[in-house]
Amino acid sequence: MRKTELLAPAGDKDALVSAIASGANAVYFGLDIFNARIRAENFTLDTVEESVKLCHAHGVKAYVTLNTQLYNKELPLMLEYVGQLYEKGVDALIVADFGVASLIKSYYPDFEIHASTQASVHNKNGAELLCERLGFARVVLARELDRESIEYISKSDKYETEIFVHGAHCMSVSGQCLASFCMGGRSGNRGECAQPCRLPYTIGKEKGYPLSLKDMTLSSHIEDILNSGAASLKIEGRMKNSDYVGGTVGIWRRLIDQKRNANKQEASTLSALFSRGGFTDGYFTGKIDKSMLGIRSDKDKETSLLQKTEKVELERVGISLNAELYIGKESKLTLTHMGRAVTVFGDIVERAANAPMSYDDVKKNLVKFGSTPFYVKNIDIKMDEGIMIRNSSLNALRRMGVEKLFDMGRKAKGITLEAEKTNTSLDKIKTALFNSIEQIPQNHSYFDIVFLPLEVYFNSKSDKSLVNGIKLPPVVLDKEWDQVEKMLSYAKAQGVIYALVSNIGQIERVKAYGFELMADFRFNVFNSYTLEFINSLGIKRAIVSPELTLAQLRDFKNQSIIAYGKLPTMVTHKCVLKDTVGCDKCKGYIKDRQGAMLYAQGIYGHRCVIYNSVPVYMADKPKDIEWYSCHFIFSDETRDEAYKVIEAYKKGLPTNRGMKRIK
Repeated sequence: MRKTELLAPAGDKDALVSAIASGANAVYFGLDIFNARIRAENFTLDTVEESVKLCHAHGVKAYVTLNTQLYNKELPLMLEYVGQLYEKGVDALIVADFGVASLIKSYYPDFEIHASTQASVHNKNGAELLCERLGFARVVLARELDRESIEYISKSDKYETEIFVHGAHCMSVSGQCLASFCMGGRSGNRGECAQPCRLPYTIGKEKGYPLSLKDMTLSSHIEDILNSGAASLKIEGRMKNSDYVGGTVGIWRRLIDQKRNANKQEASTLSALFSRGGFTDGYFTGKIDKSMLGIRSDKDKETSLLQKTEKVELERVGISLNAELYIGKESKLTLTHMGRAVTVFGDIVERAANAPMSYDDVKKNLVKFGSTPFYVKNIDIKMDEGIMIRNSSLNALRRMGVEKLFDMGRKAKGITLEAEKTNTSLDKIKTALFNSIEQIPQNHSYFDIVFLPLEVYFNSKSDKSLVNGIKLPPVVLDKEWDQVEKMLSYAKAQGVIYALVSNIGQIERVKAYGFELMADFRFNVFNSYTLEFINSLGIKRAIVSPELTLAQLRDFKNQSIIAYGKLPTMVTHKCVLKDTVGCDKCKGYIKDRQGAMLYAQGIYGHRCVIYNSVPVYMADKPKDIEWYSCHFIFSDETRDEAYKVIEAYKKGLPTNRGMKRIK
């Protein structure tokens, strides 16, 4: 059976040491760029080599996060970084951007990559596609999955899965959050999340924290997670200190080794180290309700400040040393560490003219491992009598041995990146997504494709002749496919031509029904290589990321941009409406601290989409968007309001309403 890995976070060197000393099998950390926790202290290229060596000396794997979405201009620097991380012995990269993944595997095919939770993998199709088409060895599953879903995806010999077992939850589905970008211009996809979900909001008459989830822990489900098939159990916390890392990893190490759930004392300690009014296991158990919500109170903070662990000093690691010093031959040294032996050769051993070196003289020089993580546990020196070899030669031999012990034989490549590729042969079209048939106005012929959510199309009793496209839900779990495919079959039979797919795990299933596919903005197309990958899957057209500026959009001529509409800022697996306005209405408004009203709409799977308070509006800027296909999102607009929007875009009219510009 495969040994289950315990994967620990490290935001700095102290946390890294605590993780290793407390029993982690692997550690993940980020650099000062291309990293979704950019506010952590993080590591640099100068310090990463030392950190990787420290991990490897203790038999711990080192994973580096490269888990943000990248712009075209950043790709050459990214590949330069990847080459250096490859050379320094990093065991794997955690990657979110599909274009970045394709580039890494093109130039460094033996460099292991893991799909970040930001890749938004919710089903087996998604995991298999990333493995087969992009070469991912491991998929970090979305945090919203229940036990049944985790087990189903994890039962595979094609890839490994990694699951979060302890730490912070995002309210939004992983990889599908624009809230921080929309509300403050700080992109979560770029590592700058300002955590607007932790702020107070008002729904109806109820004021509170409806978007703030408690931290998760699965410490009461040890047997289930060990039997789930997941290869790696991940603790979140790169923003947290070494006391948290050491204390949390130590308890989880004990629980895994003893194959038991946390007792009352251990549960209390985990909560004291860090929690938001306690923990939740709601997604894992499927008990998704108001009890999952929580905030970090002053009492929680005070309790955590008292949780000081002893400063950890890592013990040195024992190695075996064998030396051969024979007159007239090269000096030879073999070091053995955790079953791996390396041999190096040095200067020729000479016959001493006088004052030959003794065994103790040789030993004294060879066992000086002071600046390394090692000490000599077993030593065997074979030597002629009457030898002479300089102390500096012995020191150099020892240093060569240590370097070779760490050397993985990797060399960075000189890479000249190809020019960005984009399909400019596409016709420019106009598309629109409506939330209901009743919203669609009489001037709908302005659009080449009119999309409706799949479940809305299936359930609507109204005339569907105005609709020629369906949009897939943002999330489809494996256990939901039977119902979703029933709806797809119905839509195809009704003559629907187009399908707007929302997730990597939907493509092959939907394609089988013969729809012409278009990729939603949730694919996070930030660069041309991501678009090229999507095109390779048979999708000609994509809605590129709404986070791109006008200057960055020039790389995507004729592709689709969101030219109008309130951006969906979050997809929440826990519906924010159920516990407030109720499921019968399934729509409502959330008011933030500044009085802005965010529209919330229930969607398939008892999930929820929360929209920005103001729409993207570019009707009076036709020159800025003339090179692109234009996509419109109609969320809470009435039919009359939708009509006026279309007329405004036809005539290039300004608006006096609040709006968001593409800048």
